[in-house]
Amino acid sequence: LKKQLESTENKLAVFLNTGLAQTAITLDGIQFIGQVVEVTQQDMLKKLCNDLRSSSNNAVVALAAVVANKPFVAIGISDDLVTAKNLDATVLIKSKVAGLIKGGGGGQKTLATAGGQDASNLNLVLEQIKESLS
Repeated sequence: LKKQLESTENKLAVFLNTGLAQTAITLDGIQFIGQVVEVTQQDMLKKLCNDLRSSSNNAVVALAAVVANKPFVAIGISDDLVTAKNLDATVLIKSKVAGLIKGGGGGQKTLATAGGQDASNLNLVLEQIKESLS
């Protein structure tokens, strides 16, 4: 059953990646994907975000989800943008996300995550990240 669940989740991730990639908008030359998604595990959110950010050289991906009644946010930034535009996913997590979801987080310049207690502001979190890119 565990292997079947993993296989099903991997298929779902491929399906979600395709759909999410189609929602990208361009902001100042940056492809931005910002969505609330339905996933069953925090790790899947992180994997989706990492896969999407890695598939482009100019993408910022912000994904949010509620897992086990708690909000989680993952931000991924393409390697090229970290250097060219001096963007940092950890800074975005700490400045734009943590306070709004009443939580904390961290990570690396290219991929950072946060978890919290208040899921009511997930759409606002995505909007704040989007606005910070303009």
